[in-house]
Amino acid sequence: MAEMVLVVANGDWPSNELVQTLLENSEFTIALDGAADRFEGWDVVVGDLDSIANSQGLEKDDNQENSDLAKALIEYDVDAVVGVEGGRLDHRLAAFTALFESQSDAILYFDGWRACRVDKSGLDIELNQGTLCSLMAFGKVENVRLEGVEYSLSGEDLSSGTRGVGNKSVSTEVSVSHDGGDLLFIWEANGL
Repeated sequence: MAEMVLVVANGDWPSNELVQTLLENSEFTIALDGAADRFEGWDVVVGDLDSIANSQGLEKDDNQENSDLAKALIEYDVDAVVGVEGGRLDHRLAAFTALFESQSDAILYFDGWRACRVDKSGLDIELNQGTLCSLMAFGKVENVRLEGVEYSLSGEDLSSGTRGVGNKSVSTEVSVSHDGGDLLFIWEANGL
């Protein structure tokens, strides 16, 4: 995790151990608005500063067209995001769509789970055999290929829905690719 850029959001945080490990391994840490009140050592605060206790000396981003997370993902090359669980349902869903909006390769860290956007260039990920995983299409995703799992795909189109949910790795390497659209890969965490 060398030179990791971390975003810490103000939602529910996963286990303290995970958050501390991410913070310790982060070279550059971005606090989203009120999250800056919850820990020390951040490098920058991003947001409209509507939920931080003391915004003196911080630069306010008045853009209301993007969430604070999307602002950070657009402005910085982020590797990891934590603190997007719980709270408002629209904010939780917006964490996923912010990955597509910003074309970010960041991994979202949840208690026991991880999620990331699958770029057209594809995703190769190492998982323990038997790891639960899912693909979620946001709209139409063309020519999806999925290997290393119990239910593979060979050039099939996916649309928003439940197809792709509840798969399991049968290999230590899972490969996902597609020719266009917004595709999310979700997996059960078995390590950082």
